[in-house]
Parts: sequence; C-alpha cells; structure tokens
Amino acid sequence: MRWRAWRRGGWPLAQERAGERYSVYPQNDRRRRPLVRLSAEEVRALEASGAIVKAGDVFVLSAPGGARVRREAAAPGEAFVAQHREVIDRAILGAGGEVRRVRGHDADAVLRRLAALRDGAGGPWLDAAEVAAAARLRSDWEMGECGLVRGSDWTAPPNASSGRSVGNAAEFAAGAFCDARRRVAEALERLAPPLRRVVERVCLHEEGLEALERAESWPARSGKLALKLALSQLASG
Repeated sequence: MRWRAWRRGGWPLAQERAGERYSVYPQNDRRRRPLVRLSAEEVRALEASGAIVKAGDVFVLSAPGGARVRREAAAPGEAFVAQHREVIDRAILGAGGEVRRVRGHDADAVLRRLAALRDGAGGPWLDAAEVAAAARLRSDWEMGECGLVRGSDWTAPPNASSGRSVGNAAEFAAGAFCDARRRVAEALERLAPPLRRVVERVCLHEEGLEALERAESWPARSGKLALKLALSQLASG
C-alpha cells in the first residue's frame, strides 16, 4: 500500500466514475492525475482494518490510519515516535555546557500552526489570549500523557519531618500528573461537545482543520471559526 499518497494533505479517497477503482487526487482535484489508485477490494480491506472511514461519498484517513502514514514516512528507527508527533533535529545544552544535536519531538509545532492562521485581512486569526489558552491546555495534556510513576522509591528519605509523610520525587511527580489531567478535564468540560471535539482534534491530536471538517461533515472553513470560539471560551475561563 502506497501510504505516501496521504502524507502531504490527507486528501480523500474518491470512487472513480467507472466504479471499479478508488483514487487519491492532489489537492482533491479530480481533474488532475491521481496520486494512487486502489481496487475496491483494497479499499474494503483498509476500511475493515480501521485505517480509513466513510465520510459522505469518499473515504478519509482515520486516526489509526494517520498514525500509520506517519510511521511509513518516518526515518529508520523513528516510526513509533513519529506517529505521535513530528520528529526534528533539536539543539540541547549538555551537562558540560556543550551544545549537542539530538532527534526529538517538535514540541511547538501545533502552536506555530495556530499562530500562523490568518483572517481575511491577513492579520492573526487567533489573538494572544487564545493562543495562550491553547498552550496551557496542551502543556497540561502533555504532562498528563506522561503517565504515573509505577510504585514508590522506598530508598529515598522523606522530605518532611514525619517518616510517614509523602515527600519523594516519584510521589510529587504523580501528583503533578494527576493535577494536569484534572485541569485538562475541567477545561474541556466547559466546552460544548462540538467545540470540545475541535480542541481535542486540532490542539491535542494535531489534526488539520480540513480533516476536522471532513470528519464532522462541516462546510469548508467552518472549523476555523469553531476553533476560535472554543479557544476564546477557554481564554475567558
């Protein structure tokens, strides 16, 4: 299966007029030459595996399908890391003050994409408070996704005066993870279900606005307005 056809834009898989094959077209323009053609049997197999889902009269990538695209496009040894977020070269400061180049997640990619959205006059679509609300939510979500520390460090001395006090680093970390999850849950609960799905898909799961609109069967450019409404509500809370 040539997953590279979906890498650039996640364009839908449309049935050809003859009805025997399905194609992915660049920019979803059916006047252009298809990037890839699949038989009806291949499409049924992809749908059965959960990699694609029906959206109106076309098929679109599901979340597992998008993860598979990113795995297939990743560099050797980075497949299961890249499925969650883009992997880039990053500069870090070593213990001795030296600068080293390492491979890691691009932590700010989502926020850069949000800040780059523009209105009809070319100005920023989201104001500073709305971008900050997205940053806070994403930071808490990432901390909560780290998971809880398994077990306790019985070798570490307690930090408080009582030997029974909660004081080791693992327990403090567990408390931070729980607090982050609680803040995310409380923030999302303040939103109406459609707006909550927008924030989850775009800000947390890094889906594009066009993919969101297809999944929700919304008109073009309505996802952009819904995103602003959701982040404005989070910023005012």
